[in-house]
Amino acid sequence: MKRYSVSALATLAIFAAFWAYTIADTLIRKFAKDVTYIDLGALFILGLISGLSLGLIFALRKGKVTEAK
Repeated sequence: MKRYSVSALATLAIFAAFWAYTIADTLIRKFAKDVTYIDLGALFILGLISGLSLGLIFALRKGKVTEAK
């Protein structure tokens, strides 16, 4: 896989994780009693996006090593 797709996935993973952290921090500090299942679902989806991006990065790099042999 080309290098720019790996760097784009890394950027996606970092931004999704940062956004999830920012939302979670705001929910805990300001709205601790008003957290709904929609808020938790949004955090779960952001974590899923970040995790899948990181997993694809590792899979693409591992595939690149096997192609070189």
